[in-house]
Amino acid sequence: MNARPVAAIGTGLTTTLLVSAVLTSALASRIEFSVLVGLPAGVAVGVAAGVIAWVVLWNTPSVRPALLGYSTVGYAVLGVAAVSYAVPPARGFVSVERGLALAGVCGLVVFVIASRNVDRID
Repeated sequence: MNARPVAAIGTGLTTTLLVSAVLTSALASRIEFSVLVGLPAGVAVGVAAGVIAWVVLWNTPSVRPALLGYSTVGYAVLGVAAVSYAVPPARGFVSVERGLALAGVCGLVVFVIASRNVDRID
């Protein structure tokens, strides 16, 4: 399996979520609808990060484990949000803090596994 598109899309997703959240919360005290600024900026930076991951970063094999670990965080956050939305009994257990902690652990696990198998990642 070619992991390049998985890493590029995941990197773009993680970066979009991170930049959008940081920018929206930073502007919340100054702009009433700060999400209207934060979300488009996050998407623009996320697309740029995905393209950079596809074109530049994937060509360096030593960077691939970190790239895959970072991209896993975005997929995990999206998965936790989907479970929280789609499974009503899970809403009591799933919080932002627990979701981010789970996403961080998932990213770390993928990084460790990818670090052990660097020569097998295409």
